[in-house]
Amino acid sequence: MAARPEHRERWETRTLRALMVPANLVLGGLMAFLVALPGVTLLPALVALGRAFSDWHDDGDDAVVTSLLRELRATWRRTWRAGILAGIAVWLLVVDALFLLAQLGTASAGFAVVLGGATLPVAAVVGLVLLLVPVAAARQRDGTVRDWLRAAAAFAAGRPVGTLALLLIGAAVLATCVVLPTLAPFVALSVPLYLAVRAWPPSAGPAGAGS
Repeated sequence: MAARPEHRERWETRTLRALMVPANLVLGGLMAFLVALPGVTLLPALVALGRAFSDWHDDGDDAVVTSLLRELRATWRRTWRAGILAGIAVWLLVVDALFLLAQLGTASAGFAVVLGGATLPVAAVVGLVLLLVPVAAARQRDGTVRDWLRAAAAFAAGRPVGTLALLLIGAAVLATCVVLPTLAPFVALSVPLYLAVRAWPPSAGPAGAGS
């Protein structure tokens, strides 16, 4: 008779552990989305979320929201200037995308398609910065934004196929959030970043960035 409660406890523990993954993705994504709403705070929010996901995945600290707020305080002075630049770049890309979409039904649709194709590399670079700089910040916790940018470039160069796959997944998540905008606060930031943190483990630090 004593084995049944023990078995039930193990089953419940496994179930709760499985439910913790979507719960932390949703709660962490929602908090990061709220922090990032001004636009210029997008990069600081992602850096804090990436470090919180790293604490969760690498060290077992599942208090993602608490970790995010703690890491936001710890990194704010290092990230707010870069956050302004990244926010301006994102806003320009959004305005450009809206303008190009408005031109598709007009006589200048061909020009819009060409200009849109030329914008894609810029959008890809901005996307890589937003995804890989937080991973670098999680692997080099005492580094500067310049250190994180160098590490992010090394991550991308070391795993080009994985980097491309991450960009495609991020684009798919964003496209899904455009179709279903109510999902955006919960998964738009958290899912791609969580996959990025898992793709570059702690060994991908300064010494192993290119491996």
